[in-house]
Amino acid sequence: MTKLFTLLLSITLGAASFGQVIFESDLSSWTDTDPDGWMGSKTNIGSENVVEQPIGAMHGTAMAQLFNATGSHKRFTTEEMPVTELETYEIKVWLTGMDGSMLRTGYYNSTADGWYYNDYIDVFAETGGELTMLSQTVTIPTGCTDAEFILSLHSTDELVGIVIDSVAIAVGEPEESEEVSIYDIQYSEDADFISPYADELVTTSGIVTGVFLFGAAEGTFFIQDGEGAWNGIYVYEPGTEVALGDSVVVTGEVTEYFTLTEIVSVVTVNVVSSGHPMPAAVAVPTGSVTDEEYEGVLVQLEDAKCTNPDVGFGQFEVDDNSGARLVDDEMFSYTPAVDNYYNVTGVTFLSFGETKVYPRMLSDIEVTGYAGIEENENGLSLYPNPATEMITLNVNATALVNIYSVDGALVYSANGNVNTIDVSSFDAGIYQVVVTENATTMTERLIVR
Repeated sequence: MTKLFTLLLSITLGAASFGQVIFESDLSSWTDTDPDGWMGSKTNIGSENVVEQPIGAMHGTAMAQLFNATGSHKRFTTEEMPVTELETYEIKVWLTGMDGSMLRTGYYNSTADGWYYNDYIDVFAETGGELTMLSQTVTIPTGCTDAEFILSLHSTDELVGIVIDSVAIAVGEPEESEEVSIYDIQYSEDADFISPYADELVTTSGIVTGVFLFGAAEGTFFIQDGEGAWNGIYVYEPGTEVALGDSVVVTGEVTEYFTLTEIVSVVTVNVVSSGHPMPAAVAVPTGSVTDEEYEGVLVQLEDAKCTNPDVGFGQFEVDDNSGARLVDDEMFSYTPAVDNYYNVTGVTFLSFGETKVYPRMLSDIEVTGYAGIEENENGLSLYPNPATEMITLNVNATALVNIYSVDGALVYSANGNVNTIDVSSFDAGIYQVVVTENATTMTERLIVR
């Protein structure tokens, strides 16, 4: 592709002050059609859109014109290089471009297959069409030993593009984080509930209350530093090795992702200790889960009826008459029965435009009632309760007795002549005893130890 570069380049640059330089490129050396040191494995801009420009270079003998007229970004990356975890690097770019051209810097974490991007820069607004040095910083997260540095661009014109004269990457001054509570991050009186710490580097702490176990979000997690509203937050750092009950200290950037407040660009996750009890789940009506104060919080839906046992993608729907709510399986998979009633405990999370509840284990889902059955508190008794071996029921000889586990499975059934039942083979847990006699159905909860 032949491009004409017609800008008059006129600028005086002061002497640059660098720390330890780990990468320098004046775009003067090219092999075939690619600049040396670039076109790393995560580059997705085509070679035909990276054009050597021998006219007007300020450093060296050539520059690179980058073209991407679409609104979707393209990456121009360095080759992979060693980096130091927790080190801050300043990326300095001498560049210019025409009106509308957007560029940002970032890195690809080769060690953990993760990405980080800074905010976009309006190139023309910052440079006025003249070669100018712009810089952004990145901080390498814990565990990262190799990375590709990224120039990401979109919306260039088709004649000039974004012109890169040279790039230098050096050790920079680390950005200081502010220590804040999760409540301080989340609580907002703004009409759009934007965090007062949006786009800032913070350090916060809490107990891990949920961990995604598979998929693109595997290893991302939720933390909470108190009970109830405004006290939970999502930490987006894929591949993190944390467990429920871990006490962690997290340093990262607060962002608003489609109105979801979360911590991204994580610098460190330090596990201080493990085995802590979960904060108590707050009871929330199914229709109120979307309220901002419950974002990322451990909640419990109480006596919610299963209105759809298979919404698709492993999800089911429950409703306590305040509004339907989706329950997702990305932490724990469960198959409910339609019209049964459940207590569902889990963390809340915004996914594909829906605020959902994510149970984490079997004990997060409790059957509280069965389809077509009304509990009769006075019509059925059994003892002992809790039990370990035998239970006795005061029922007629013609009674039908069914016992269901907490997940709705039928574990015992007998029709007539039942007064004692051996439960010693039952797993410890909560069961529902359902007795039908003379067209009357009664239930009683049984605990087996």
